[in-house]
Amino acid sequence: MTAACLSREPATTPDWPLRSHLELGALPTAAGCARLHARHIALEWGLPTLAGTAELLVSELTTNAVRASQGLISPVIGLWLASDRRCLLIRVWDGSDRMPIRQDTSPDSECGRGLLLVESLSTDWGSYLKSGGKMVWALISA
Repeated sequence: MTAACLSREPATTPDWPLRSHLELGALPTAAGCARLHARHIALEWGLPTLAGTAELLVSELTTNAVRASQGLISPVIGLWLASDRRCLLIRVWDGSDRMPIRQDTSPDSECGRGLLLVESLSTDWGSYLKSGGKMVWALISA
């Protein structure tokens, strides 16, 4: 049995004061770069308790975006981070319009747990179609 994530934009206000954006090629090294960026930004913004979770979620969402970008003419992914100084919103864009589906996996499965991890560690998460692709997001708070 599978469950789709919420197809909607995150409920945030546009006036969150802290914002960061990073564009990456959809390459195997993208997840590591995005993970490091997320950790440094969370620490810079004074959110050390969120840094580890942000790093893990960014890694998962970026890895999924790289996989979804395989075979596209222009394989680029985008990472956006935003904060109101209490919560951290993570958004990852890729050029595929295939929406993510959380899979219920068995304990001995070797893959398919990524979105379950996102669901477990975030306050809220979802995805929506945007600009010739999709945006997958996760919200975390202290």
